[in-house]
Amino acid sequence: MKKIILIALLAGSTLLVRAQKKFRLWSDTSKNVRNIILPILVYTPETHMGVGALGVRLWKNIDSLHETRTSNAELVLLYTSRQQLIIIPRYTIFTKGERYLFEGFGEELIGFRDFYFGRGNQTPSGNRQLFYYDVLGWENRVGRKIFKKERLFVGLETRAIQFYNLHTKENGLLDTVPITGRTGSSSIGLGPALTWDKRDNVVNPSKGFYWDLRYSTYSNSLGSTVNYHRLLIDFRKYFNVKPSKRHILALQIFGNFIRGDAPFKELAELGGPRIMRGYYRGRYRDNYLTAFQAEYRLPLYKRIGIVAFAGLGKVYNPDEANFNGMHYSYGTGLRFNINKRERLNLRLDYAMGDPRQHGYFYLGFAESF
Repeated sequence: MKKIILIALLAGSTLLVRAQKKFRLWSDTSKNVRNIILPILVYTPETHMGVGALGVRLWKNIDSLHETRTSNAELVLLYTSRQQLIIIPRYTIFTKGERYLFEGFGEELIGFRDFYFGRGNQTPSGNRQLFYYDVLGWENRVGRKIFKKERLFVGLETRAIQFYNLHTKENGLLDTVPITGRTGSSSIGLGPALTWDKRDNVVNPSKGFYWDLRYSTYSNSLGSTVNYHRLLIDFRKYFNVKPSKRHILALQIFGNFIRGDAPFKELAELGGPRIMRGYYRGRYRDNYLTAFQAEYRLPLYKRIGIVAFAGLGKVYNPDEANFNGMHYSYGTGLRFNINKRERLNLRLDYAMGDPRQHGYFYLGFAESF
């Protein structure tokens, strides 16, 4: 069955690459703006197969005196084989000379199907309980560059997310144990954000580093149903190991730390298409998450590239800050370049995590980090 899925995904990916020119809508004469619309096929353990459309706008706010990287905005519309409707807008915008940075994304999920395994780093698979929910959320960050020659941005993050229509169809932990957010939740928070971004390319970096530090407070006074705090740390470093052949080594250290009685869907989650591929997103969840990832990327033939990756991570509470019980993941993947100038890739990964479980496929756009 896995071989059949892999062949189907590869065939679909190849068709999308060939369709890129056909579905690209328009480019202006200065070549500073490019609009692309593509039919897309995605696959993750959380959604299974999804079909829809991807709209991408790439442009530069040209400044003759200062280098400005390419801004991007995208909109993903998907309908999945699990009868889920997914709408995700995302953007990274640099003003002229990168004086300001605007970055954020939204999500609207209708009829999302998910699993809850409990709380902690060693929850048994037998705990798995199916539940459904809808979610509407938006996250935005604005930063001001504070040094002319450094891409160091200081600013404010605002975030609002609501989980509603949450229900189960079988008895389990969500029905028998008091859990914050069991019937839904609203979280509205804000706080300072610091971003130091020395990457040469936002979509697919080949050198430089990225440092993201955010702290946000969620309180009843802002409209949240509960009070808690979140600290997010994301550090990435990119090495161009063989510049002539474009061999890239990418490293990431990621931390998500929640203090307070947060809704269970707001706890730090291990797994998913970006953090610790090979685990179902939320397979393990708790107040804290620390993860380390490494990925080696190299070209194979023309627009096709390959990668190999591995990761270590765990979720824990403040009393379990140690290296015991670390989870590991590893995998490999193919890359199909659909825009050479901006190095935008179609991504197909296969990852393994828990040795007692089967591996997972991931099909999407842009690199995981």
